[in-house]
Amino acid sequence: MRAFLAAAGASSTILLGALVVPEPTVRADQEDPFPHAEHQGLFPLCTGCHEGIPSGDQSDWYPEPESCDGCHDGVEREVVRWNGPTDRVDNVVFDHVEHEEERDEAGDPPGVCADCHVAPGGGRMEVAEDLQVATCWSCHAHERDEHYAPDAGCETCHVPLASTRFGRERIEGLPEPTSHDADDFILEAHGALAPGNTDACATCHTRETCVSCHVSPDLDEIQAVPEAPASMDLPTVEAEYPEPSSHLAEDWLEGHQEDAAVAECSTCHTQNDCRTCHVSSLPELVAALPTRAQARAPGVMLESQSPDSHASLFFMQAHSVLASTDQATCSTCHVDRFCVSCHEGAVGEGYHPPNFMVRHAADAYGRDSECSNCHQQAAFCRECHTDLGLAGRRQATAGYHDGAQLWLLRHGQAARQNLESCASCHRQVDCTRCHSVLGAFQVSPHSSDFDAERAWAQSPRTCLACHVGNPTNGTVP
Repeated sequence: MRAFLAAAGASSTILLGALVVPEPTVRADQEDPFPHAEHQGLFPLCTGCHEGIPSGDQSDWYPEPESCDGCHDGVEREVVRWNGPTDRVDNVVFDHVEHEEERDEAGDPPGVCADCHVAPGGGRMEVAEDLQVATCWSCHAHERDEHYAPDAGCETCHVPLASTRFGRERIEGLPEPTSHDADDFILEAHGALAPGNTDACATCHTRETCVSCHVSPDLDEIQAVPEAPASMDLPTVEAEYPEPSSHLAEDWLEGHQEDAAVAECSTCHTQNDCRTCHVSSLPELVAALPTRAQARAPGVMLESQSPDSHASLFFMQAHSVLASTDQATCSTCHVDRFCVSCHEGAVGEGYHPPNFMVRHAADAYGRDSECSNCHQQAAFCRECHTDLGLAGRRQATAGYHDGAQLWLLRHGQAARQNLESCASCHRQVDCTRCHSVLGAFQVSPHSSDFDAERAWAQSPRTCLACHVGNPTNGTVP
């Protein structure tokens, strides 16, 4: 049996044992009620005017307004203007015909109109403005101590909110179950209740309520809640995104991709959230998330934040070690221009410590830093060295090399140890002036155990920098 419950949004309540039941109110726009008591001698039966009620014919629920003219003709009785009742706006499921059929099946005597439309103790035609809900409860006792229990089967007595003609004020006045007051209701409870109780959710909510927070509306539970018609004036719902306990772990940020799944992440996050950190090589999961423009909900709207490792006071000094061992991790958040902003800073500023230029030679020669990561040595270094008079101007003299008079006799060892340092000032032609079959001295740069055939097989072009042909066919200078 579909019990007749009061419409939500009551202004007062009546008590039935331990159960609190809402007492319906007459809507503000309802016309003055018909004076039934003044007409009781004229209409011995309710069906005299409401003939369509027992048959279920809604077109004949009320008499035609013209039928009043027989008495209210302006002579015998004053003229009345009545255009018929306005339909009561509620969310109650009730059918008079079905109700009587079920009473018959249960062996109950036929119901009379006064049972629900007349207050207890009133006369037959003393029709009350409000329905007598207590009468319904005399047979249809609620199985729950709390009327608004989330799993109380609301759909038994109520239609979905989307099927009503409730206005904004009526919707905002719908009662809230005590289960909604729990601290973890948004975060945990409502997700656990929804799968088996979407009909109950739909009694007070439309799909728009769900998608105001849920970025992805593809969940079966959300699709099961009817969407409101375009004409319905819905209250604004502010999105709430409480942080799950899993996100509070100290190492969550570093390992969050391991357990990530589109179905879970898309509840709160749009692709834009992930892009606040992931700037390149987007993971497949991120690419599968809807963008903020594609979703009705705003999503969490994250702002980028640094990992815990970046909080160290000495991170700038130590970050090169992390970058060199796992550059792919750095590129998750940083693009090249971020690094360049420091690593190509002005002289004496940015990446290098103060007065670095005064002592950079030792660091460069010892390769404490990889200069070529930021600098094109053949141009960047030579420009400065030449301006300062520290560069050899293609002369075989001591020049920049500490003023050592015998530098040329021992420069070979330095070249083998750090040829990159030589290339910062010298071009290949500087070397071939001596180290070439056509050079002035034809000095061989090769050690006594040098394997010419192997070198030629690996890179003939390298050999031809000094030789005019295949050196293995003749004398190797």
